[in-house]
Amino acid sequence: MLWGVVCLDHYTATGEILPGCGILHNAYHLRQLGVATQLVTRLGAADAAPVQRFLARNQIAVLEEGLLAPGACARIDVVVQPNGVARVTGFNPGVWTDYRLAAAEEQKLAAADHLHIVLTGPVLAEFMRLGAQGSLARPLVSADFLALHDFDLARFDAALRYVDIAFVGWPGAVDSPELAALSDCARARKVLAVFTLGERGVLLVEPGHAPEYIPVAPVAVAGSTNGCGDAFISYFLAEYWRSRDLNAAI
Repeated sequence: MLWGVVCLDHYTATGEILPGCGILHNAYHLRQLGVATQLVTRLGAADAAPVQRFLARNQIAVLEEGLLAPGACARIDVVVQPNGVARVTGFNPGVWTDYRLAAAEEQKLAAADHLHIVLTGPVLAEFMRLGAQGSLARPLVSADFLALHDFDLARFDAALRYVDIAFVGWPGAVDSPELAALSDCARARKVLAVFTLGERGVLLVEPGHAPEYIPVAPVAVAGSTNGCGDAFISYFLAEYWRSRDLNAAI
């Protein structure tokens, strides 16, 4: 099961509006890899058509109960810089304001073998509620914390109580005290944490092991970086769910 905000990406330079947000990127790549998933999300009935066409065209399974709500889809502005780096600004939650799961959605999430969540502000309260009531005990729970826009250290630590695998896109220095503190949280909670560092590589925090820095060969940006981290997570999960082979997944 996949759970999170699907939005409309507004590319500010061109005015183009496309279906987007991390969990939709995950759903796309996992479908391309032949992994059977079902997406739990919320769309605004007023402007959901582009997203619904994308779901149908790419044969992405979605839970229909609770899918459509009166109002508009969530929306973000995507600013692509000259070097191809995409910056996301101006999040408008739309139908995710005061978001609550439908009963059928909650039951599906609790019954999953694997559950991946893009853990942003609109989803966080419901995620913590499910965790506190024990509804996340069955699935192997992975969570994308993005660049921690919605988290300080205390909130990150609290959410890790209900997470087995944490992904964090870390934009800061590799030797920063903040990253060390996040790593310490994951180690204390015995959570597998994968800090993606873009072209600088990956910092892996595996329970029972010292943190390990894994370099990568940088790849020139073609187009924009929007969705690159989501693609990495999708390919990681497709392998890890199947084999539990951490090295192969990375």
